[in-house]
Amino acid sequence: MSLAPKLSFIVLSYNYADMIDQTIRSILDQTVQDFEIIVVDDASTDPSCSVVRSFADPRIRLLVNERNLGGAGSYNRAVQAARGDYLVNLDADDWITPDKCERQLSFLSQNRVAVLGSYANFVDREGRPASRAQLEAVVNAQFDLNAVDTWIGQNRLVRSSTIVERAAHLAVGLDDPSMVRAPDYELWTRFLRAGHRFAVLPERLVYYRTHPGGVTHADPLGTFLEMSYAALRNLLPAIEEFALWPSLSRISDEWISHSMFPMLRPVERYRLLGMLVIDVPVADFAAFRGAIGGGSDEDAGLVRAGRRLFALSTRTTNIEQKLQADIVAYIEARDFWYETSQNWEAAARDAATQAAAATKAAAAAEAAAMAQTAHVPGRIRTIMRTLGRLQRFSP
Repeated sequence: MSLAPKLSFIVLSYNYADMIDQTIRSILDQTVQDFEIIVVDDASTDPSCSVVRSFADPRIRLLVNERNLGGAGSYNRAVQAARGDYLVNLDADDWITPDKCERQLSFLSQNRVAVLGSYANFVDREGRPASRAQLEAVVNAQFDLNAVDTWIGQNRLVRSSTIVERAAHLAVGLDDPSMVRAPDYELWTRFLRAGHRFAVLPERLVYYRTHPGGVTHADPLGTFLEMSYAALRNLLPAIEEFALWPSLSRISDEWISHSMFPMLRPVERYRLLGMLVIDVPVADFAAFRGAIGGGSDEDAGLVRAGRRLFALSTRTTNIEQKLQADIVAYIEARDFWYETSQNWEAAARDAATQAAAATKAAAAAEAAAMAQTAHVPGRIRTIMRTLGRLQRFSP
């Protein structure tokens, strides 16, 4: 291995002891061997580190975080430690075909691009082929990744398929450590904003696991907000620079029609939309989230602008659909509880009638018993008088 390898593999791991062995072996089996492997373990609580250390290969460097930094923080640490001309991303639950790097380096030798991806094979947690029609349509199809519209509402790159020019990466900067769900999307759109070129090989060179442990799908609202922040930070400046005004309208429509938009409070929706027309300085995603959720008394103009933008939208929104669904649900609930209360009231009346009848019957029985008991003393006196007469006439 040369002192400065051609490739620096970046493997991010957190509790993937049962998968990272396959990941590392797929790297070691590459037809191109001029590489280093930087594994960043994000304070795993399973034997992940032991699995990595079991490989007796000096090209593997294991960096263990003292505390959990999250994906973005771990990725930044790997990028800063890397020495290769290209950074090759590969998550610890994925693996690649033996010729992936060879195929991508061949393309890069003839084409000037900063970020090169590929198509992907989708598998489940056990590594079996998984049908993912929606993902197929998003990433395994030909798109112009150098166009702003391609990135509106969609991340069309599988991170584990990408090889990135390290110099370009250092120029655009590291990941935003306050992001959890979509830091890679923010990074790709930042490359786009900076004018770097993208390409995708239409070959399935990576095996990408889709499983519940993936962070992107664990919090859809968080993902929506992080991608919205990236659009404001990176797509909006590109739109303004090249006067791509229809794209601005597409971003607004994408947000308003998104399934997560109704999950925001009304004032949060208006603040978000208002940021499309009024600049709000935010240093990072955390500050953006605070501006959306908290706001201040001074953001009345932002809210007003967002409300007007929402009013101008001609799209059928999820908010309207949710409102209609809520009205239907309210009517159904009202009718259900009305019918239920009527049944309860009728049952209560029947129970009261039966109780009254039972009480009346019990009272009548008690009165009859008392009446019978009242005749007993008289009968006893009659019997005693009769016995007295009989005694007088007895011999």
